[in-house]
Amino acid sequence: MSNAYIRTGNTRAGFSLMFHELFDLYHPYIGDKATLYYLHLLRHRNNEPGGANEGKAWNGRTSTVEKFQLSFSTLPILDDILEASGLVTIERKPVGRGKDKIYYVVHDPLDRQQFRQNEENMTQGLRNVAMKYDKTIGKLLGKEKGVQLSA
Repeated sequence: MSNAYIRTGNTRAGFSLMFHELFDLYHPYIGDKATLYYLHLLRHRNNEPGGANEGKAWNGRTSTVEKFQLSFSTLPILDDILEASGLVTIERKPVGRGKDKIYYVVHDPLDRQQFRQNEENMTQGLRNVAMKYDKTIGKLLGKEKGVQLSA
């Protein structure tokens, strides 16, 4: 992983780092919407070390679909794409009323070497997602490499 350097001067908190590997390595497989969704989850990730919720993100699905003009039926597909790529792990906690509360454990992207070592497993996971959703996965996977997985 690369080190982040912030010059002294007028700095502020309240920002998220975006690793280059996300666009260089993952985006060609996972596509635009999954990348945007991941960045949104990353922005809401709890980064306080040592807490029970460290690394977890939760943001209402209603606000997410409204903010990015997604449909509720698209979110489970994006969840599966992000899980198959290893960028998130999803935890579901029963809260009654027939719905689970969804927590996303948001992982940093692998560095280039780790990604290449894991690429075959990830592509197989994405193939499984493509088969699960068949025609509904449509244009959600990446145009460069992802669409080839559903062929």
